[in-house]
Amino acid sequence: MADFTGKTALVTGASSGIGADLARELARRGANVILVARRAERLEALAKELAALGVTALAAPCDIADPAARVALAAAHSQVDILVNNAGLGVFGMFVDAAWDKLDNMLEVNVVALTHLTHLFAGPMAARGYGQVLMVASTAAFQPVPLYAAYAATKA
Repeated sequence: MADFTGKTALVTGASSGIGADLARELARRGANVILVARRAERLEALAKELAALGVTALAAPCDIADPAARVALAAAHSQVDILVNNAGLGVFGMFVDAAWDKLDNMLEVNVVALTHLTHLFAGPMAARGYGQVLMVASTAAFQPVPLYAAYAATKA
């Protein structure tokens, strides 16, 4: 089992589900964690839970759909050793009936944001000679998903 003592992990989509569980596991393995999502209250509660494990846990509310917010996030946390691109969302229903603003937001979060965040953090990781990036996808990327086709495409 990998030991991440002294490393700092930034986890997007950390307010619930897989993101919260990944943050918990990283903290159990000694990593300090930066928790990123839109829901500040949930992040604060998780940060308190994880701090009890003896690591530094910071809630960093951020809407990663906003490019300027991503840049500010990277500027504020330049010493990230592990980037977990977990945040994602889906638009369910007939593609032709979906509102473009919802599809555009899904594309921004599921494709553009994770690429941008990786670009922002990978350079400093390379310069330090250490870094890890985890891209969390979905089995939807590998199977037909009626009424969820655009989401499946973003995960592929």
